[in-house]
Amino acid sequence: MCKSAIGRPSTVLCVSALMLWSGSAWLLSAADEGITQIETLIQNEQTASAEKMIEGKLVVDPRNAALLTLLAEVRYDQKRYKQALQLIDDADAIAGPTAKGTTLRGLVAVADSRLDPAESKFREAIRLDPKYAFAHFCLSRLHYTRNQFDDSIQESKAAIALAPNFVRAYENLGLCYEAKEQFDEAKKWYLQAIRLGASGGRQTEWPLLHLATMLVRNDQVEEARPYLLESLKLNPNNSHAHLQMAIVLEKTGDLVGALQELQRTMSLDPTKAEAHYRAGRIQQRLGNKDQADKEFAQFRKISEAQHRQD
Repeated sequence: MCKSAIGRPSTVLCVSALMLWSGSAWLLSAADEGITQIETLIQNEQTASAEKMIEGKLVVDPRNAALLTLLAEVRYDQKRYKQALQLIDDADAIAGPTAKGTTLRGLVAVADSRLDPAESKFREAIRLDPKYAFAHFCLSRLHYTRNQFDDSIQESKAAIALAPNFVRAYENLGLCYEAKEQFDEAKKWYLQAIRLGASGGRQTEWPLLHLATMLVRNDQVEEARPYLLESLKLNPNNSHAHLQMAIVLEKTGDLVGALQELQRTMSLDPTKAEAHYRAGRIQQRLGNKDQADKEFAQFRKISEAQHRQD
């Protein structure tokens, strides 16, 4: 799954097809109950089972546009973008363009860093089905990526009006208001995302982590701590959560604990330059000059490589 996914730490817009919103009327009204079952498998990240079921059904019904589009979702998540687009082409040739397929075209464009064509596809999807909440959400994330926060807020609220339990739209509102430095408003939307996620049975660590990160940046470290702990319970392998916990521990004087969290961060994501810089600074404070020099050297190496890539 793409780690620069919509709403995640990177401001680069990307999204896993596993998160495609299932609100399109053509899918929910499908007579074949198996399609709904496949959609559920995809939403629950059971892509291997979904793929097997789709391919089995396509043997019997190879011109089923809904099945082809669902297989395109799976191919997108596998980063097999050309195959995803070909499947959408096939589905469109059979049943005409759909909001779901057109949104997926936009996501493929995003994955290829073609944001203008992506925006065009998201807007086209909304024209095809103004009630398709996920297209509004994707457009909101695109606006966020471009620092167009008011436009992003408008599209997130449009998604919520259509799908009141759309957790990630609430999360995006938190990100937007945080970017506008309206921190109380951001906190309100993050908390709403957390509550909805907890009550919906498919909670992720991200709303908790976004809120905690904002609190840490504003030096509210003790308030941030329980949200970080809960986020790590949900996903112990989130490198960003370990980095934020390291910052909390450093700010509260636990240098050894902070260094342990930084080491966990680096083991999960060796390319996280900030972790090496902070580790070097702590090693300096602990009097470990050789270790500090090694961490700073690694920080410079990663930073220079990332700068060249950018």
